[in-house]
Amino acid sequence: MNIIKVKNLYFEYNSYDDRDKVTGSVPVLSDISLDVPRGQFLAILGHNGSGKSTLAKLFNGILTPTEGTVVVDDIDVSDDEMLQKLRQTVGMVFQNPDNQIVATIVEEDVAFALENLGVPPPEIREKIDWALKTVNMTKFAKHAPHQLSGGQKQRVAIAGVIAMAPKCIVFDEPTAMLDPSGRAEVMKTVKKLNRDGATIIYITHYMEEAAEADRIIVMDSGKIIMDDVPRKIFREVEKLKSVGLDVPQVTELAHELRKAGVNIPEDVIYTDECADYIMKLLGDTT
Repeated sequence: MNIIKVKNLYFEYNSYDDRDKVTGSVPVLSDISLDVPRGQFLAILGHNGSGKSTLAKLFNGILTPTEGTVVVDDIDVSDDEMLQKLRQTVGMVFQNPDNQIVATIVEEDVAFALENLGVPPPEIREKIDWALKTVNMTKFAKHAPHQLSGGQKQRVAIAGVIAMAPKCIVFDEPTAMLDPSGRAEVMKTVKKLNRDGATIIYITHYMEEAAEADRIIVMDSGKIIMDDVPRKIFREVEKLKSVGLDVPQVTELAHELRKAGVNIPEDVIYTDECADYIMKLLGDTT
């Protein structure tokens, strides 16, 4: 069953003059149709300006369609009266955790949205404890967020979102400002949330992260140009490069080895499997 249904979606931003009068529009998304099953881990790839972040913002009502429909868990995102329920259904984690952290103590930050919704204090306590445990940040509950590493801050931001128990979580380049260690921390958390049943929409420029998804869509000029499982997406090395994208480093290596005449599969996306193929080939030649 699908949690997200997008049909014939168009979106454009208005352009304004210095008097805030609309002078025209800028098309961003064009005739997008997309279904996302419940519990899926969907990665969205595309170069800057391809429309991927705009699409993400339509999933929880930050933006509304210019034309077409976006329905999330039977909620039409254009229905203003359902906006609060929509925001509880779809949580969003953005690129910079500092922009989402509002309190001076970690557990108070996680509690912030719950308090605004009028959740009873005993229930808030339970949700804080559960959310921090889920992202492995329990021991930092009394810490000041500014004293944490980038990866830890992002996990606090995630805790604040999942405390609301959303059915779907949209991550808009959540590791873009993190070092490799921080990225690994966040990806581990994302995969755990998915295993626990959350639908994940994950926007990234890191191909190794996208390789962990169940499915990838590739966007270019406001349209979906590829939609498949990671192995089939990343075997299209030249097509991805033609729209300004890379592939996982191990896939690039396998691609170059094939061009050099080495018999290695086209759909290699993990380091361990590439090493296994190479070791097997070396074994065959000894």
